[in-house]
Amino acid sequence: MTKKLLLIPFMLLFMLSVGFAQKAANDSVAVEKVKGDGEVAYPKKLLVNEKLDFKLSKTQSGSFIVSFYNNESKPVVVKIYDITGNLVKQETVVQKGSFSKEYNLAYYKPSFFVVEVGNSKYNRTKSIMAE
Repeated sequence: MTKKLLLIPFMLLFMLSVGFAQKAANDSVAVEKVKGDGEVAYPKKLLVNEKLDFKLSKTQSGSFIVSFYNNESKPVVVKIYDITGNLVKQETVVQKGSFSKEYNLAYYKPSFFVVEVGNSKYNRTKSIMAE
């Protein structure tokens, strides 16, 4: 009898957790399938904006140029990470129009970097080996 009484709180806890999980599933972000990606589905808010793209060009050992065109009125943030994921540089660009800047990171070894360019709505990430 006491074992049955001990099971009642666990059963109630289980039923409550299932109810909360179902409610959370109903409150989630709308998901849209993207053609050509198999079974992967992305939230609509995370789809890539084709207008926000940037170029990476290696100039000399340890240096590269980041260039893009900002056609929105939102500021664009340029973040550069090293191979271990540490943020090396960050810059906010508020000007609208074309932007191009050379970053000299020759003092970082190894010289593999991940560059993220984006704003509060969209971002894009690319990598470069600057040796």
